[in-house]
Amino acid sequence: MKWIRRLLVALLVLVAVLGATAVLLPRLVDSDTLRSMLIVAARSHTGRELTVDGDIRVAVLPRPAVVLPRLALADADGFGPEPFASLDGARANLRLWPLLRGRLQVASVEVERPQLRLTVDAAGRSNWGDLLPEPQAEASPAPASSEPGIAASLAGRVGIGRMRVNGGDLLWTDRRSGRWARVRDLDVAISGLDPGHPIPLTASATLETGDPVRSVQLDLETDVQWSGEALWHARALKLDAIVAGAPLRGQLPFRLTGEASFDPAQSRLALQDLTLAGDPLSLAGDLTVAQAGDGPVVGAQLRMQRLDVRALAQQMGVELATADAEVLRQISGSLELRADAGQVNLARMELAVDGSQWRGSARVRDFAQPAIRFELEGDGLDLDRYLPPTPASGSAKPGEVSELAASDVAVAASPADVLRRAARHDVQGTVTVGSLKLRGIATQNLSLQVRSGRGRLALEPVSTALYGGALEASARVDASGRGDPRLRLKLSATDVSIAPLLLALAGQDVLQGRFTAGVEVSGIAATGDALLRSLNGTARLNGTDGVLKGINPDRSICQARAAIDAARGREVESCDPSPDAQFSVLRMSGPIKAGVWRSEDLMVEQVRFRPDRFYRITGTGTLDLVSTEIDYRLRAASVRRGADGASQEDVREAPVPLRVRGRPGAFTVQPELKDVLRDEALRRLQEKLESTPDGDDEDAPAKQLLRGLFGR
Repeated sequence: MKWIRRLLVALLVLVAVLGATAVLLPRLVDSDTLRSMLIVAARSHTGRELTVDGDIRVAVLPRPAVVLPRLALADADGFGPEPFASLDGARANLRLWPLLRGRLQVASVEVERPQLRLTVDAAGRSNWGDLLPEPQAEASPAPASSEPGIAASLAGRVGIGRMRVNGGDLLWTDRRSGRWARVRDLDVAISGLDPGHPIPLTASATLETGDPVRSVQLDLETDVQWSGEALWHARALKLDAIVAGAPLRGQLPFRLTGEASFDPAQSRLALQDLTLAGDPLSLAGDLTVAQAGDGPVVGAQLRMQRLDVRALAQQMGVELATADAEVLRQISGSLELRADAGQVNLARMELAVDGSQWRGSARVRDFAQPAIRFELEGDGLDLDRYLPPTPASGSAKPGEVSELAASDVAVAASPADVLRRAARHDVQGTVTVGSLKLRGIATQNLSLQVRSGRGRLALEPVSTALYGGALEASARVDASGRGDPRLRLKLSATDVSIAPLLLALAGQDVLQGRFTAGVEVSGIAATGDALLRSLNGTARLNGTDGVLKGINPDRSICQARAAIDAARGREVESCDPSPDAQFSVLRMSGPIKAGVWRSEDLMVEQVRFRPDRFYRITGTGTLDLVSTEIDYRLRAASVRRGADGASQEDVREAPVPLRVRGRPGAFTVQPELKDVLRDEALRRLQEKLESTPDGDDEDAPAKQLLRGLFGR
């Protein structure tokens, strides 16, 4: 039984030694010495002064522990008296038995209110630059070492049972721009901190920035593990975020899940299989952030499963007033982008927007003076769904519409301001759309190129298929001067069916046929009537096989002739019962001055009610583009077409002058028969005089005829 006695003696000796150590060690360790050692170490490694506000305590029982008081590390020279970094206190509890066996096992670590202030002064100097290692020029890559790294050497030998950071605070300020960002109320909890095993990690904080202040409340939960070659992996990553502050009206929650890996040697963070889900947004994909020479480089391949722009706008206090209340609710697709300090490159984009399919690419370089390049292609777009809704008839009292419109114009930027801003940016790109609808006008295969910069903006060439024909156009804006931007527009339309176009533009069915037109005008970029009144240039219009609705010179002339024949007692011929005029040819051209188009060569060949005859109508007149008032003086000559197809004026029917006035859909055609009646009266007088003897009798038939014709 001697071995039992010896074991008991050894245990008693060990207990005595431990007891003596627990009693004597705190007395043998001098707090002032530890403070001095800590200050000297901080000065040696950072070149700054460390303030230790209190005693450093070492305890053995009930368990070994090291307790630190408040510590504060001075800021760099020229950055003020506030400390660069500080903490209100810390405590580390050690496990005794593993320590006796050569293993450092920390039961728990508590850090209270650590603070870090990062500042860039007005000269661009940072208060942390002197703490970074000096870069080595032309440093050759270090040879690969077979020795294990720090994490590998500590794996299984160093562990922390629990670590908590309470109330952390990090503030970054750039005094050059006034920008700032702050992470406050940072709480971190780590369980089982052993580099050889997964480390459970939870954290929460609030990120604030901007003026007015915007904030994001963050809650993180994951497992972190070292996987060799200095790589750290965060598996089963879950991050909840609540965004608040202007321009949001309330709180906007999101959840990010996925896996993350961090390579300190390459300064590279990668997020794989990430998902971001919230009320207005849901996306998935991969994201990489790496440090390059000029700053961070971001690469992403994302799949957007849902984006509700309308809901997001409502969260931001913006009500989207669109004709279709359901647009901008269903957006999905994928994109691939790369961004760095100098540019953003959207290499690929494929989106489904409200049932339309879009794809393209874009690139933005030099954020100080952006240069934008893009290509965009879509299968269809109904812009009428996205325009403001048309006010219901009768919803406003007389006079209220103009007041509301005036207030809207006062709030919104003028066209001149919008064009002037757009013309300053360096933009080049192309847009193609399979089908486009705007203000009821439907086009197909639209293609346009956009160029702007140095005060000039151009949309050219613009080409599209339009109602069975083709349209080509170009628009240029010169906003380089101090005055109002100048606008120049060229338009050429070929073989376009005019009826659906006018119905979409004016809501009136007044003209049918196929037309070719050309317009070249210049003016100032203004609103509404001011723009139209500033236009100067030329315009031409040619039409074939059409119908003028609400205007029929043949009918008007026939009715006037019928009235004359009835007065003569002759047989009255039948007139065209239709109020519309059919024409085989319509041509008109002329200058536009101050918003008034004057046609000096109008010619219409109207098909008459009588077979093999037509009216050749010629004349001059004006169309006021602002008031849409039409005023034309015309001459309608009857033309007979022979059997051989040749045509000539019918001398038996005198040409009839016409006056056309009104607006589209409300024309009046008035034959001006004064000259016709005068010629007819003179002809009849001549006939009577030739058949009647001379004389001065008051009751002579010739004099009676004059009294009847002229009311005398």
